[in-house]
Amino acid sequence: MTSRRSLAALAALALAGPALAQESIVSTKHNLSVSGPGPIKAQSESQICIFCHVPHHALGADDNRPNSTATYQPYNSTTLVSPPPGAPNGTTRICLSCHDGTIALGQTVASGTLGLLNTGPGGTLPAGATNVGTDLRLSHPVSFAPGASPQLRAPPAGDPVKLDKAGRVECTSCHDPHQDGLDPVQKKFLVKPNRASAICLSCHVKAYWLGNPSSHESSTATFNTALGATTPYTTVGDNGCESCHRPHSAATTSRLLKSQPPQNCLLCHNGSVAQKNIEPDFTKPYAHPVLTSNPAQHDAAESPTSPTWTIPETRSTTPRHVQCVDCHNPHAATRLSAVAPNANGFLSGVWGFTRDGTRADAAQYEYEICFKCHADSANQPQARGPTPPETVQRAFIDVNLRHVFDLTAPSCHPIEGPGRGVDVPSLVSPWTTASTVYCSDCHASDSGPGAGGMGPRGPHGSTWPHILERSFSTADQTPESPTAYALCYKCHDRNVLLDPKRSAFRLHQLHVVGERAPCSACHDWHGVSTLQGNPTNNAHLIDFDVSIVRANSRGLRQYATAGARTGTCSLTCHNEEHEAARYSGN
Repeated sequence: MTSRRSLAALAALALAGPALAQESIVSTKHNLSVSGPGPIKAQSESQICIFCHVPHHALGADDNRPNSTATYQPYNSTTLVSPPPGAPNGTTRICLSCHDGTIALGQTVASGTLGLLNTGPGGTLPAGATNVGTDLRLSHPVSFAPGASPQLRAPPAGDPVKLDKAGRVECTSCHDPHQDGLDPVQKKFLVKPNRASAICLSCHVKAYWLGNPSSHESSTATFNTALGATTPYTTVGDNGCESCHRPHSAATTSRLLKSQPPQNCLLCHNGSVAQKNIEPDFTKPYAHPVLTSNPAQHDAAESPTSPTWTIPETRSTTPRHVQCVDCHNPHAATRLSAVAPNANGFLSGVWGFTRDGTRADAAQYEYEICFKCHADSANQPQARGPTPPETVQRAFIDVNLRHVFDLTAPSCHPIEGPGRGVDVPSLVSPWTTASTVYCSDCHASDSGPGAGGMGPRGPHGSTWPHILERSFSTADQTPESPTAYALCYKCHDRNVLLDPKRSAFRLHQLHVVGERAPCSACHDWHGVSTLQGNPTNNAHLIDFDVSIVRANSRGLRQYATAGARTGTCSLTCHNEEHEAARYSGN
């Protein structure tokens, strides 16, 4: 039993003033005695330490709690670099004897059962955040030795966060069960103030988080506590990791997210915390299917070398998916970035594929991220068919955009490098023939800044097919107008393009205005890969829409360049047959 002297000492601490009382177990909810301040307390037991400890190792152990017979589901992860945790041991076993909700709180080894008030069924811990249950997949891993990793370290010497004597992470690495004031704001028996997730950062060295730095790390936006905040801090930056993650009782295993994706992002990015409301874009007719894609089909371990989570997909039957984190790294995303100098900072720290098809752990170009899904993947819907009705019908479709935009392709919009054309008089300043085009110059929200709106940037969703920023009609017999081909006229001056004297192709006006042939009848807007064509027949993005342009009586449907602003066409279009029909000059 606890001696009268020790009880007197504890009582003295309780009366020694606010500062000392705050640092004593006497004033915390872990004081389960009759004098305890919490809702759960003994009916008559006055001893405090007896609920957890046996004095003088009387039972050969330093705790007074019975061993739990519960079967635990230990934490595991596809990206865990440490040996997976097994059954809880060490001090964690003592904590879980109350906090797993399987043993009566008043049941002790030394004194049998001590009567407690306000407990849950069978005298166990009531349901709530402190009852973590037996599914430890939903809590930060415990009873394991951290493995070597660039993003994981042992706490620095002198840090209040400590491993146990065996070098393991236990509950007591982050929590001091005897003191609840070391973080005066958050409490929760933390070992030190946890503003900006200082406790997490004692072990976790997340790439880009501090060095880039991430907008989430530095954000002063007021966090909406109604969204499930797990800390009382008021800004996203002060919440730190817990703006998105929950260390206990998380909604997901492995990543310990507060909510299932994509809602975990949309809790803030629906306009309630972040400046822009992205959610409406995902409900537009043409959008990346973030809201309908199965989150279980995404995993942080995705890689070309992963046998389970292989990207690019090697089978056409593999379900396609897209989640926010396929394009955004929440630990790295920022407005300005030195990590991805050729892409906006919101894409910082995301892996992708280079134009050579090798993995880039931190994409340097926007297109490298797009290539994760729109290059070598074998499950692209255009390749599987049937194609959506808005898809232009080409004689041969190469869905591998890494090939289409290759610098050796017969012709393409300059995505992978500067333009190669030298005669494009219709370009609108600041575009030049040496410019590089971003995927998001064409594929973006129709309500975003690129379209003159106030909505979010990026290809989240649009009212136009193919998530295009502006209208681009592909239907035959479309009356020409600034609206019909608004996307083309974003970069190409309509007045120059349709002027026979100034256009590089003097018959543009005849075809587009007179014959009402859409731009897509002759041009493939992405380009033509070496698998589709050659520089002679497919210069200037020429790749006919076979539903409009048909073969002539000789079975020919082809264009052939014969030099600058000169070429021939052999085909049938609008019932008019061409046999080596020649054009030249202006």
